[in-house]
Amino acid sequence: MPISNLTNGIPSDRKIDQFEPPYGYLSSIDPYPCFDESVINYSTNQRSQKSSNLICKLVLIGDVAVGKSSLATRLCHNTFDRNYKATIGVDFEVERFLILGVPLSLQIWDTAGQERFKCIAGKYSLLHFQVQ
Repeated sequence: MPISNLTNGIPSDRKIDQFEPPYGYLSSIDPYPCFDESVINYSTNQRSQKSSNLICKLVLIGDVAVGKSSLATRLCHNTFDRNYKATIGVDFEVERFLILGVPLSLQIWDTAGQERFKCIAGKYSLLHFQVQ
């Protein structure tokens, strides 16, 4: 399937054509900003040959009523629903992006925070970390 078929219908706010430069040398993910020409050519060729859609998963885990569903709704629909409805089990959303010409699907898994569903959360995630 050609890449153009995978990129149709992606909103402009979900397309990233370039990354902002880091504020300083130490804040860069890559401390070596200059790559050898052969590495750049290889990466460009690999990216242009890919016709499949990359898939990333985001699993939202946390206690009851901390805003997991609100975060997912805001990301996917750009709205906020004041009417709290508890998630039962797992809710699932997919958002499509185009990053540097590469189509990407972000799967958002919104898990329930109730104690009886805590065991489900561990089945859907590989890495946990806390954001404060």
